[in-house]
Amino acid sequence: MFDQNQKMLNSLWRPIQRGIGFGQTTPPRRSALGFIKKFLNDWSLSFAALLAYTFIISLLPIAVTAFGIFGLVLSDNPRAKQTIIDSIIDSLKDNHTKTAVREVTEIAANNLANDAGGILAIGIILSIWDGSRLFVAIDDVFTIIYRTTSRSFIYQNLLSIIMLILFIFLVIIMFVASSIPSFVINALPNKNDTQFGIFVAGISVSIVFAFILFMFIYLIIPNKKMKLKHIWLGALIASFLLDIFIVLFPLYIRRFMDSFLGLIGFAVILITFFYYFSFILILGAQINSYFFELIQPLPDDIGSFLSQTVSRTLRTTTIPIFNSNQYLRSRRSQRYY
Repeated sequence: MFDQNQKMLNSLWRPIQRGIGFGQTTPPRRSALGFIKKFLNDWSLSFAALLAYTFIISLLPIAVTAFGIFGLVLSDNPRAKQTIIDSIIDSLKDNHTKTAVREVTEIAANNLANDAGGILAIGIILSIWDGSRLFVAIDDVFTIIYRTTSRSFIYQNLLSIIMLILFIFLVIIMFVASSIPSFVINALPNKNDTQFGIFVAGISVSIVFAFILFMFIYLIIPNKKMKLKHIWLGALIASFLLDIFIVLFPLYIRRFMDSFLGLIGFAVILITFFYYFSFILILGAQINSYFFELIQPLPDDIGSFLSQTVSRTLRTTTIPIFNSNQYLRSRRSQRYY
């Protein structure tokens, strides 16, 4: 009985392996069309929208977590804490973006100011949990991109909390470091001759820290052993695209979103920014998985592929599936999946 069931599983699994590129004796060919097919069949655009939504609902908890950590570390030096906040806001070029970030920081600061003692600690813990949902979502998306199994509940959440804290420190360092050249050069006597130097230095520092951020994400989050030589290109491309996007985004806002005002404009700007950021994040992961991990595209989009796989499984196997015994059935039998 066991041998018969094993043969059925092999007959079911081998066509699926061939369809997604496993079990090949020679390395699969890599092409631009193959990459585009994998990118689209993995529902990358839909998952970018999912991550953008998760970014938005995690934004306030992340801000509360950041202010909570710095509030505890710099509790005796509120001036230093305010200096860090102002430097982050002043590093943004566009007034709309500055207003949006300032609103988030004020809401987070007011929430922390109204709490004290044990309530403050509980609030920070809950904010860490809510903010870490972002990296849980990224982990789920990378499961599709890299064709890996899901982590256990405890391991996934511990990793997400660690990544959240690391993400907060890297983003703050990235913003502060990108503003350092302007502070240094503004102290020089000939400011007019150093504007180009400010621009180049700021972009260079921003690219370096963005590259480090993407390297950590692509190295740690996939549920498989990753090598640096397999992730550097995706991280480099993503960091360049992110920096170009940050430079051009204020122009995009002034050109297409200047008519949006107040909270509506704030929401639209956030949705747009985080969607393109999520798109860049997924694009880098897809580059690494296809060109370096040699993961091939699905024969169809993921929804159709899962539907066909489940249909084939229910028609051919006698092994318990979904906690019930499924047997061979005729074509006229009613669908129940």
